[in-house]
Amino acid sequence: MDHLVIAQTEQTPLVSFLSNGILEISGKSIDQNSFDFWQPVISWVKLYMEQPATKTCLNLFIETLDTSSSSALVEVLYMLKDLSKEGHAVHVHWNYEENDLDMLELGKDMEQLTQIVFAFDVLKPFQIA
Repeated sequence: MDHLVIAQTEQTPLVSFLSNGILEISGKSIDQNSFDFWQPVISWVKLYMEQPATKTCLNLFIETLDTSSSSALVEVLYMLKDLSKEGHAVHVHWNYEENDLDMLELGKDMEQLTQIVFAFDVLKPFQIA
């Protein structure tokens, strides 16, 4: 299975989905054509589900997410939940900046909606010595 890598832009996130089960989404998702952006992501996950890795880890570093992108991400999470129900190990790591309580709340909402246990990690600012 091929990897899916989509470069980050000012309006779309980096997507790095590797067939070994390491999945990452990082950045903003505020593109007016979010359906066009998320379509290959959802298609890749559907194909991945046919022969998933032993362990799947989704790392999320979301800065901003519009409503349609949020719906697409929830769809991805539901597919991962299905993998979990089939006995595959699935881990979701929701990373957020320390003062960004809106993103923490969004992550908590998605965790509750999908019934997948998330690990929440605060991103610490890089200290310059």
